[in-house]
Amino acid sequence: MTAALSGFSLWSALHYLLTGGTLLAWLLGLGMLVQGRHHYKRLAEVSLPTAALQNLPRLSVLVPACNEAATVERAMLSLLALDYPALEIIAVDDRSTDATGAILDRLAAANPRLRVIHIRQLPPGWLGKNHALQVAGEHATGAWFLFTDADVVFAPDALRRAVAYACTHDIDHLAVAPHCETHGFWEKLFVSYFGLMFSFHVRPWDVPDPNKPAYAGFGAFNLVRAAAYRQFGGHRALPMEVADDMKLGKVIKRHGFRSAILEGGEEISVRWVIGFRGVLDSLTKNAFAGFEYRLGPMLASVAGLAVTGLYPAAALFLPPWPTRLLAAATLLAMLFGAGLMRRLSGASAWYGLAYPLATLIFISIILRSTWRAYRQNGIVWRGTLYPLEELKKGVV
Repeated sequence: MTAALSGFSLWSALHYLLTGGTLLAWLLGLGMLVQGRHHYKRLAEVSLPTAALQNLPRLSVLVPACNEAATVERAMLSLLALDYPALEIIAVDDRSTDATGAILDRLAAANPRLRVIHIRQLPPGWLGKNHALQVAGEHATGAWFLFTDADVVFAPDALRRAVAYACTHDIDHLAVAPHCETHGFWEKLFVSYFGLMFSFHVRPWDVPDPNKPAYAGFGAFNLVRAAAYRQFGGHRALPMEVADDMKLGKVIKRHGFRSAILEGGEEISVRWVIGFRGVLDSLTKNAFAGFEYRLGPMLASVAGLAVTGLYPAAALFLPPWPTRLLAAATLLAMLFGAGLMRRLSGASAWYGLAYPLATLIFISIILRSTWRAYRQNGIVWRGTLYPLEELKKGVV
């Protein structure tokens, strides 16, 4: 009887600790996010002098494209419609086996601002995208480089405002988070949830502070001063880094250059995932890379996600009633967090009720990514297998 009571007491204490600790973690995270969001604005809302919007330096937009026939024309047409005065667009057809190269050549024939480079072979020691961006950078002539993807759509004034902001604030790197175009339940849920987890992990409000280690970058929009890019060696500094967009921000900050971050809003948009299958596949390639291919941090993260994302849902059905109240309060915090992500994902706050489901999906993606990396001894990206040992050595 005494052993049974002791066991029950131990379980009760652990149960209270988990439910209370989880609620506290959510409240602290949301508090930092609410306070931090005041430190970075939306691109369309920043106040800029008229002179800064008119006297703009030459800009090179660098776009890698591998088998992007479904999206590349729309993205290129939005770039060609930009009202930026001194603009060159360099698109790199990186060993595409579909119509990507033909589409780019057709558009370039009618638009002198667009240049196309065709890559037929990948040299050793490089990831395809990183090599394509390095090649594009070597051909670029602008004072600023914008690295973007072949599925991003821009408003006509987006780059004029972004470059003017960077020049006015004397920064070397501007990362702009795009609005994610979402359709249907799964896309909205996952983009909302991942955006919140990304904010908790990266702490984007700390990115401009040179005394804090936070860094950020987005494949959709990394604007870099060309002189700074060349000084740290360009993408030669991260040839085998899968998370090249994020790690570009890390390299820039490591070399003492200034970074800033904005929200793109409707000025910059991308459909990041398409359907439930897209949700599963979107991060399978690089989820394990996010832990730098280390099992310890990956398992710790999975455990943390399970406790903070899954346990509250289970605790709703477990006695005693005070822990049920703590679990319910945690779900309310999830609702609030989903509301904060509405501008990014288009999902209402009610999607927060499904965050435990999103957590389960995210955990499965991380485990799937890890299992695949070990099963095939590497990562397959755009049809190319990159060995795991080389990827580990290439971590920045």
